[in-house]
Amino acid sequence: MTKSISRISKTQYIKGMQCPKALWFYRHRPGLAPKIQETQQQIFDTGHDVGSLAQQYFNGGVEITEEYYEIDKAIASTRQYINDGKETIFEATACSADGGYSRIDILQKSGVNRWDLIEVKQSTMLKDYHIDDMAFQRYAFENAGYDIDKSFLMHLNNRYVRFGDLDLTQLFILEDCTDIIKNKQAEIPDKLKTLLAVANSEDEPVIEIGNHCSWPFECEYAYHCWQGIPEYSVYSVFAGEKLQQLLSKGIVDIKDVPADFDAPGRKIIDVNAFKNNQVHIDKNEIKNFLDTLVYPLYYLDYETIFPAIPLFDNSSPYQQIPFQFSLHIQEKQGGELRHIEFLHTEPNDPRPEFVKALIESCGEKGSVIVYNQAFESRINNELGLTFPDDKTKLTAITDRMIDLLKPFRSRSLYHPEMKGSASLKRVLPAFVPEMNYDDMEIGNGGDASMMYLLCQKDLVSAEEKNTIYKNLSDYCGMDTMAEVRLLEILYNYSE
Repeated sequence: MTKSISRISKTQYIKGMQCPKALWFYRHRPGLAPKIQETQQQIFDTGHDVGSLAQQYFNGGVEITEEYYEIDKAIASTRQYINDGKETIFEATACSADGGYSRIDILQKSGVNRWDLIEVKQSTMLKDYHIDDMAFQRYAFENAGYDIDKSFLMHLNNRYVRFGDLDLTQLFILEDCTDIIKNKQAEIPDKLKTLLAVANSEDEPVIEIGNHCSWPFECEYAYHCWQGIPEYSVYSVFAGEKLQQLLSKGIVDIKDVPADFDAPGRKIIDVNAFKNNQVHIDKNEIKNFLDTLVYPLYYLDYETIFPAIPLFDNSSPYQQIPFQFSLHIQEKQGGELRHIEFLHTEPNDPRPEFVKALIESCGEKGSVIVYNQAFESRINNELGLTFPDDKTKLTAITDRMIDLLKPFRSRSLYHPEMKGSASLKRVLPAFVPEMNYDDMEIGNGGDASMMYLLCQKDLVSAEEKNTIYKNLSDYCGMDTMAEVRLLEILYNYSE
């Protein structure tokens, strides 16, 4: 017989709030959890870095060092530090009488036998799911006998601009969330009781798949629960009432959507293209797009990092810092290509050299082809603010931009293999199947950013850096070559 579970952690409580089945899997089928991916590990590492700086914000604090599973020891150590007169305790731990236990990033004395709870997040604002998180923490501490005063969220200040050493008093914001957290306290006992019952049940909860599988977090067990659901299904296309209409009739596969179903907007194009396995073509709209092009063409793509903790002067938390661009230049339709690339490999701010190389390479006339113009435009605008002497020239480049995303997003040209997405990673293999990112060492922007940050932080050897730089060059060059090929596709379908 399975040992009865008498308490659950804040993490388990939040997991169960999103989906009770996820909590049950966590407690009863731990082998289902997939291995942590590199991108997830990067998020954890960033959180650790932010947490370490938050501790430095408070001088003289002591830390509870027991392992996460040594709950009773951590609780006892917290009490001992308090008895010893410590006024700032990191990772303090408490458990309510009804089994809810939690650590708090910072327990700060606020008066005689009174304490503030300070939860540190790597975000730049209070988010809805932070409220349940912090409410549970307060409940655990108050019902363990602590007299809790304020509940603060300590998050990054995206208005802070670094100059010189980090100013922790400006990097962080302490947001008083006491009132909203107190308002959540009354609902916690019943929810905690319900989730403890789930954790103790031998039977897997019956929970249908839905939006909760990805919100507010991507569930680690989604791959298991979605077995048997086609990769491209009615869940991919529809939401709300339209989705429920189909599900109520047992329709999950796109191919089973009735011909007379009232699919809104562009979705009817997606559905019909997939059902009929036909490319949707609007030649007039394609021609209208092509008519906006002015040769020579400059096919352009940027790669950026966006560190939570600003690395360089005149930068802010999570600000996009461009470190690389690829540029293919074509003088006439179907003409030969000339390739220019920039990749900053020095351990300092890449932006000054990036701006210089970009302006020198992009000429003064001709369309600048990008995929998802909002991104490159925003980077140029921010660079113009940082380097005002170059603002006019950067703005001129932005003004010449043509967004190659538009004809695919608007469904002027749509391939059933796009499966509802106009992302470059989906459009390219649909129309140019011999080109894809599957076998590349770096195959997406997230990995490019992560690997470059490792180099900037000097966390890899010189040999590894050289390999990373080569892989970055291959990846960014692939993006602009993809733009070249997709424009050729548009020309072919316009005839």
